[in-house]
Amino acid sequence: ATWNGEGGGVLVNQAPHQIDLMQWLCGLPEKVYANVKYGYQRNLNVDDDVTTVLDYGNGATGVFITCTHDIIGTDRLEITGDKGKILVEDSKKITIKRLKQSENEMNETMTWADVAEIFKGDGMGDIYETDTFEFDSVWGEQHINVLENFAANIIDDTPLIAPGSDGIHGVNFVNAIYLSSWSGKEVTLPVDPTEFKNALQHKINTENK
Repeated sequence: ATWNGEGGGVLVNQAPHQIDLMQWLCGLPEKVYANVKYGYQRNLNVDDDVTTVLDYGNGATGVFITCTHDIIGTDRLEITGDKGKILVEDSKKITIKRLKQSENEMNETMTWADVAEIFKGDGMGDIYETDTFEFDSVWGEQHINVLENFAANIIDDTPLIAPGSDGIHGVNFVNAIYLSSWSGKEVTLPVDPTEFKNALQHKINTENK
C-alpha cells in the first residue's frame, strides 16, 4: 500500500476486478470526476476511499464507489435504461425489471391520473415485469474459469474471455481517477501517459517526507 510499491491503494489492489467488469459491461467513460481519500481510515499514504462520477459522453452517467474500511461491504451493480433495470447483488442474485413500455413513451403519453395511480400502493407493479435469478457463488471460481479458458485458447484457439490487451482499459480508468483527484478537476480519457507518469513520480518522491 505505497506509491513506490504498488503505485496506489484500493484502486490497484482491491478493486481491479470490479473496474474490469464495469468497463467490460458498460465501456469506458469519456470523463471522470473523483473524490478520493488518502489514509482516511488506514495509516497509509495511498487511497482507501473512492467515489467517482462517470460521464459517458452520450447522456449516460455512472458512479463507482469502493473503499477498504466497510467491513460489512456492499456488492452491488445497478444498470438503469429506458426499458428497465438490471440489479446484481452479492455476486449471485440478478433481478431484471422490464418496463412494458419504455420510459420515454410513458413520459409522452401518461396523464396525471396515470402518474398518481403508479405511486399508490403497489401500482408500480403494473408497469413492469420482474425476473429473478440466483446462482451459487463459489469462492475463486472465476479464477478457475479464466485459467481453463486460457488453457483452451492455447490448445484449440477458444476465444479468450479476458485478453491481456483488455487490461490497459482498466489501468487507464484508474489513472484518470487519480489524476482527477490530484488536480481537483474532471479528467478526459484516455489520460496523457506522460502527465500521469510525472504526477505519480512526484507522489513517489514525496512519499517518505
